[in-house]
Amino acid sequence: MESQETLINPTPLSLKFNKKSCTNCTIYQGTQPVYRVSTNKDGTRTDLFDLTTSLEEGHLISTIKRREFLPDVVKFRATSQSLKVNKWLQKEKLPTGLTGMMVDTSCGPLLWRYGSDERYRLALYTDKDAERPVAYLDCSRTRIPMLLVIEPGYQDLVEEILTSALILEYKLKMFERLKRHDLLYGPILRGLVTDK
Repeated sequence: MESQETLINPTPLSLKFNKKSCTNCTIYQGTQPVYRVSTNKDGTRTDLFDLTTSLEEGHLISTIKRREFLPDVVKFRATSQSLKVNKWLQKEKLPTGLTGMMVDTSCGPLLWRYGSDERYRLALYTDKDAERPVAYLDCSRTRIPMLLVIEPGYQDLVEEILTSALILEYKLKMFERLKRHDLLYGPILRGLVTDK
C-alpha cells in the first residue's frame, strides 16, 4: 500500500493591496482581484468580501464593527455570533517588554508583533518559532502599497489572518495619526489646558 502525503503549496501566498488603506481597497493575488475591503462613511463598519465567487459584488467573509461605547466586534461568515475583538485578539506581554496581540485561530493561537521596519510592519508568529513569521504585512515596496504574505501551511487561515491584519493595521494607523497630531499640536493644546 502506498503512503499518501498532504500536498502543501510551497510558495507563499502574496496578497497585494491596491492602495495603502485597510478600510477601502481591493486586494489582488497576482493580477486577479480576490478580496475587497469596504468601510462605511463614518468608519464604524468594515466588510471583507471574497471576489473569487460567482457573485458580482462578492461573498461576505467578515464584518468588523467599531463601536464608540461598547467593545468592537468581528463576525465571520462561518459563525453566527459576533466575537468581541478584545477577546479574539488579546494583548500579550512579550519577554522583551513589548506587547503583542494573540489571535485565537482554528489552528491554535498565533501572535502578531509590531515591527520596527516597514518590511515586517506586522508579523505573525507561532508559539514554537518566534524568529520566522508565518505571515507578515510588508509596506516597504515602492510599487505595491501593502503586501500581506502568508507562508505555506497557514494559507487555510487566510480569512482569519487577513481580518486580524486589517484590525491591527487600522489601530496602528490611528495610533500613528494621534502621535503625529500630538507632535504638531500637542504643545499648543497642552498650553491651553493647563490651569496655572
